[in-house]
Amino acid sequence: MSKYSEELTYSFTGQVAPPVRETRIGVCAAYCGECSELISDVQSGCAQLQERKFAQSGGCQLGLAVGIVSSLTNVVVIIHSPLGCCSGFVGSGGLRKTMRASKGKRDEDFVWIHTNLDEMDVVSGGIPKLRDAILYAEREYHPDAIVIANSCVPGIIGDDIDSLVSELDGRLSARLVPVHCEGFKSRYVASGYDSAYHGVLRHLIDPLVKYEKAVPDENQELRDRLRYSRVVNILNVGSNSNGDEVELSRLVSALGLEPRVIPLHTSLDDLARLREAALNVSICATHDDYLLGHLKERFGTPYIIDTLPIGITSTSRWLRLIAEFFHLEAEAERLIELETADLREALKPFRKVLEGKKIFVGGGETRIITTAEFFAKELGMKLVGIKAHNIDRFVEEIGPDLLGDELHVNVAAGQPAEELAVLTQLKPDLYCGHSGANGWVSRIGIPNLPLFGQALNYMGYGGAYELARKAVKALKNTNFVKNVSNNVSLPLRDSWLERDTKLNIKEAAAV
Repeated sequence: MSKYSEELTYSFTGQVAPPVRETRIGVCAAYCGECSELISDVQSGCAQLQERKFAQSGGCQLGLAVGIVSSLTNVVVIIHSPLGCCSGFVGSGGLRKTMRASKGKRDEDFVWIHTNLDEMDVVSGGIPKLRDAILYAEREYHPDAIVIANSCVPGIIGDDIDSLVSELDGRLSARLVPVHCEGFKSRYVASGYDSAYHGVLRHLIDPLVKYEKAVPDENQELRDRLRYSRVVNILNVGSNSNGDEVELSRLVSALGLEPRVIPLHTSLDDLARLREAALNVSICATHDDYLLGHLKERFGTPYIIDTLPIGITSTSRWLRLIAEFFHLEAEAERLIELETADLREALKPFRKVLEGKKIFVGGGETRIITTAEFFAKELGMKLVGIKAHNIDRFVEEIGPDLLGDELHVNVAAGQPAEELAVLTQLKPDLYCGHSGANGWVSRIGIPNLPLFGQALNYMGYGGAYELARKAVKALKNTNFVKNVSNNVSLPLRDSWLERDTKLNIKEAAAV
C-alpha cells in the first residue's frame, strides 16, 4: 500500500473550508526542465516557489467543484456569484445527461440557479439574494440537497453563507451544502475537488453513532467491518467513462470482492453507504486524496492511493495493492497472468505501427505519467516530453520509475502558447492531451488523440487495448490535421515558437 495512506493527515473538525493544496501537499505550478531536476526541486521545495514571467490563463476552482456536486442525483446547485462566473455552465447539462444515461442512472436535467450579484450587492452583501434562491429551489424543485457554490466575490466581501445555512437548517426538506470554492485562495485549480468533497462530507455524510452498551470501544465498528466486509469503494472521477468503471469493477469482482463505484453520479443514499467498505481505492490522486483522508479520519477506513490503472504495468500494480490488503496475492497473480497474456498478443499489430514513433503527453499529473509509461514501455514509442497542469508530492514516488531522468517536463496549466512552442521544438509524431489542447495541436500539423473521453475507454486491460487502437488510427490517417495546418494559421510568431520556454519561468532560490 502506498506510504501516503499512512502519512497524509487531515483535521476537519470545525473547518468550513479545506486547507489549500499549496500548504497541504506542496504544489508546483510552473516548471520547465528535465524530470530528474524536477524531482529534486520538488523534494527541496524550490519547485513549489517558482513563478511565471509569462502567463496566459488558468482554471477556476468553481468549475471543478460544481462538476463534482452537479453529478449527484436530485440536487440543485446555486452559483453564488456575479454573472460571468456561471457562463461556462450554459449547455453543460447535456454532458451530465449523457453520462448518467451511460451508467444506467435516472434521467435528470442539471438544475442550477444563479444569484447574479451586481455592484450594489458588493456594497450591501449578497445574502438576501442567496436566501431567496435557496427558498426558490426548495419550493420549485424539492431536491434532496441544495448545494451553494461560493465564488470569489462573496468570498471577498465576506458573505457568511455558513451562518445562512445554520439559520435555514431544519426548516427545509432539502439538506444544505455550502461549498467554498473561491478561486483566489489557491493557484491550484484542483483545490476545487477538495472544496466539493469537504462540503459533501461535512453536510451529507452523517457521523458514526456510538452506543456505549452495544460497542465495547471506539474501534469495534472498524474491526467488525474489516473482518466481514468484502466491499471495495472505487473512487471514480469525472474523466472516466462508464466503460472504465465496468472494466475496473470486473477486475475487482474477479478477486472475489464487491466493487462499488462512488461518489460521482450517485444518490444521497449511495453516499451514506460510503463507510460500509473495508477499503477505499483511488483511481486518481489528484481528484480524491482529500476525500480518502477525510473518510479515514472519520470512519477509520483504510485506503490505497497509488497509481492510475492505465496500461498493463499500472493496472497490474493497482490490482496487486488491492489483493495484498485482502491477502489475495495468489488470486491476483493468476488473474494478471490470464489478462496480460491475451492482451500482449492483441497489442502486437499495434506495436508494429507505433514502435519508434515519438509521442508527447499533456494533462493531469497522474494520468499523463501512467499513459506515457504505457506508450513508451509497452508499445515501444519514444517519449519526448510531458506537460502537466500541476505537480505535487505524489510525483516523487511514481515519476522517476516510469519516466526516466532526462525526459522534458513542462508544468503549465492554461498555457497553450507555451505548449505549442514546446511541441514545435520537440516535433513529436503523436500528441495525446487533455481536452481543449487538441485543436491547437492540430494547427501545427501533429496527429493527436484525447487523453480521456467520457464515452471512451482507457482504464484497465480493456482500456489499454482501446488506447493503443486509437493511437494507431490517429497515425494512419493524418489528412485532417494536415488540412488544418495548411489552412489555419497560429496567432504566434516564429520567434515565439523557437524561443526557449525556460525563459518563461522565474526560478526560486535554493531553500
